[in-house]
Amino acid sequence: MANMLPDDALIEILLHLPKHPMCLLRASLVSKHWRYLIRDNKFIKRFRAFHQTPPVLGIFTNSTSIPRFLPIGNPPECVTAGAFSLPDPYWHVLGCRHSRVLLISSSWNSLQVWNPMTGNRYAVPVTPDVNPRINYGRVPESHAAVLCAAGHNDHGDCGSCPFFIVWVFTNIGYAYISRYSSEKDTWDMMASSPAPSEVDSRPSILVGNVIYWPLKSKHILAFELATSRLYHIECPSETHSVYRRNVHIMKAEDGGLGLAAMTGFNLQLWALEIDSGGVTGWVLCKTIELGAVLPLEVPSVPLTDSHLVRRPPVRILGLVEEDDLFFIWTAVGVFAVQLKSLQFKKVFEADVSATFYPYTAFYTTGADINMLLLQFVFCSLFNPAYAC
Repeated sequence: MANMLPDDALIEILLHLPKHPMCLLRASLVSKHWRYLIRDNKFIKRFRAFHQTPPVLGIFTNSTSIPRFLPIGNPPECVTAGAFSLPDPYWHVLGCRHSRVLLISSSWNSLQVWNPMTGNRYAVPVTPDVNPRINYGRVPESHAAVLCAAGHNDHGDCGSCPFFIVWVFTNIGYAYISRYSSEKDTWDMMASSPAPSEVDSRPSILVGNVIYWPLKSKHILAFELATSRLYHIECPSETHSVYRRNVHIMKAEDGGLGLAAMTGFNLQLWALEIDSGGVTGWVLCKTIELGAVLPLEVPSVPLTDSHLVRRPPVRILGLVEEDDLFFIWTAVGVFAVQLKSLQFKKVFEADVSATFYPYTAFYTTGADINMLLLQFVFCSLFNPAYAC
């Protein structure tokens, strides 16, 4: 009956499918004609524009106790973990952005930019600026981020675009920025600035044209991509005593720089604002009582190491850069919480303590659908739960 509809009407129906790629994949199996419509690049661009933000397909972690990739959802309405397996267990995730995953080797001498949707991998040697021989014999604390270099606003189709890797390292009271260009295949030192402490292991956040990293002290390091200006911002004094991994940089509701801090069961949302006198300061915008949102009161659990402290009763494991979705650890599981609607869903039962790196992506070309179709068929041969 659906095949009797004119293409315009059928396309409108397909546009309203859920944005998870497995929904489009399963729809493409209905008939050759449906697959032809869905694989058309014009349809894919309309689909991305209609849904705006890409779906979260899963979570990467650097944990040794749980899988390195955790799909979101249940078979068959989720991607397969095998399709998103890392090159080998010795690679570590530094961040995910614009459909790409940035990996670092265990020896920290090689980077890899990987697009799981296309399978493309791009190897990059680490910037020579962090060589201990030119850094007082020390290996600097480092972090890095991958960014689309095309300069367009729609990052749904970045898989084939040139990219930048922005590498930050801190040493002897200073922070330094080096940038790699895939077009030039070169590293360039971009900026340096005094820094109150070393860069932390928590992931970066891109807000507008500025990329931010948390420092190990109560500060944020900011690098303006357009001007190469490097500077630091002090976090609100009210967050200085908060467990460090419970303070995360985020995009504020107005699109500027924000901060989320978890104290007990309360999630505080801050925004950096400029008042009428031109003074920049932090403003507490909202406090969410997660004890009233999540289904159970969850007790604090002691740490298993020798630290004489207790783990907070609720912890932020990660957040989605382009959305208001947070992943929250509790003693009864990990929940995905939408901050605006306060809707929540338990996504994992495991006692996960590792930082989350959410991976989001649309289909970018018809070739992506073909690739996931092959993965889907392959997995269905060995796991009946994936069969249609």
